[in-house]
Amino acid sequence: MIAVDGVDLDLLPGEIHALVGENGAGKSTLANIAFGAVKPDDGTIETNGTVGLVHQHFELVGRLRVWQNIMLGREPRKGMLVDVDGARSRVAELAERNGLAIDPDALVEELPIGVQQRVELMRELEREPSVLLLDEPTAALAPAEIATLFATVVQLAKRGTAILVVTHKLQEVIDYTTRVSVMRHGKIVARYLTTQTSTDEIARAMVGGELPVVAERETTGTQPCLSVRDLTAGVDTTTVSDLSFEVSAGEIVGIAGVEGNGQTALADAIAGMIPYTGTIELDGSTDALRHRENIGIVPQDRHHEGLVLNWSIVENAILGRQNLPGIRKGMLTDWNAARADAEAIIERFDVRAASPDVAVRTLSGGNQQKLLVGRALLGDPRFVLAYQPTRGIDVGAAALVQSRLIESRNRGCAILLISFELDEILALADRILVMFRGKVTGSFSGAEIDRGKIGRLMAGLT
Repeated sequence: MIAVDGVDLDLLPGEIHALVGENGAGKSTLANIAFGAVKPDDGTIETNGTVGLVHQHFELVGRLRVWQNIMLGREPRKGMLVDVDGARSRVAELAERNGLAIDPDALVEELPIGVQQRVELMRELEREPSVLLLDEPTAALAPAEIATLFATVVQLAKRGTAILVVTHKLQEVIDYTTRVSVMRHGKIVARYLTTQTSTDEIARAMVGGELPVVAERETTGTQPCLSVRDLTAGVDTTTVSDLSFEVSAGEIVGIAGVEGNGQTALADAIAGMIPYTGTIELDGSTDALRHRENIGIVPQDRHHEGLVLNWSIVENAILGRQNLPGIRKGMLTDWNAARADAEAIIERFDVRAASPDVAVRTLSGGNQQKLLVGRALLGDPRFVLAYQPTRGIDVGAAALVQSRLIESRNRGCAILLISFELDEILALADRILVMFRGKVTGSFSGAEIDRGKIGRLMAGLT
């Protein structure tokens, strides 16, 4: 399979150029070739300086501090020793010059995703690249963090850096870039000036036609399915305190809020990953949640919480479900059933793979995400916890995932949707709860749903 096929692409000094396309179109491979991490079979790459790449999945050392990650392998020396003060000063100067607020001494594993993104970016900026490649830089960022990142990107461009942004977020393409190239099946199929195109035109070029139609909602019951009462869990900024709400069968409840306001603690408590006080019940019982019976979970981080990258699609299709009836036969796994599940996910979610036996590591990030959501929705679960279900996937795949979520809702599934994309919450949720500092500060449904009011509550305003 050819990932990149005869691509011609030029980046100009001071330009912010967008590269878009479906999952598996070859975008990340092209970025890695330009960076030098992947050797091309044919063709030439010419630059007038250093190339930097900020990877889609961070390559940071969590147990090291910010300054250690940024200066790793390039630490200044005092004789035989690392010049710690010099390294910290260099990082502080980089942060100030690029408008990136950061504590050089913070442990990376304790930082929110948005701040880790700054560390990843600063590690490349320290090398002073003339070309900077950003692979899905905003996939995990909240709206305010996106604005901060692009403010830095715009300043870099003004200083003459040529910048390529690989993204699925088409409004960002229109708002921040000057040109856009569209990839499909390894080829460049369209090029536009962003002042002379639209998100709809770019989306049609990406998928080669019209986007999938999202399923329509149907009237469903109002019987409570998930009940959360007086929940307290987590520490520091991830705390939830005395939280109570319900999700009914056939309802999507969306949790809106800026990242770091308790969403992760809420999700981890429901998934049984952290201790908590209060009660969490499914259909009046804690047994189903404890044994993972008849529930599906889409975790926040597909690499660290959702998939084993060196395992096959078949093996990952039953991960977390391997002890359920139908998969387990006595002491053994029914691999025929596992393969059938994998094939069902591949077909229903359009997972692009050579076969169910390939390692998940070989899939694009978007196809990994579709596998994750497909596994969560397999077998018509009673309840689904969907944390950032469309993270890092293209507009066509996002429409497909959203359609499948609504179809599950229409069949009576109770869905708790946690997303930092307010547009996604507004598009999918029957009812919206706003979280701020671990508490629900507002609830909206039907005609009460107001983007402006929700946005103000997300910011902590009344």
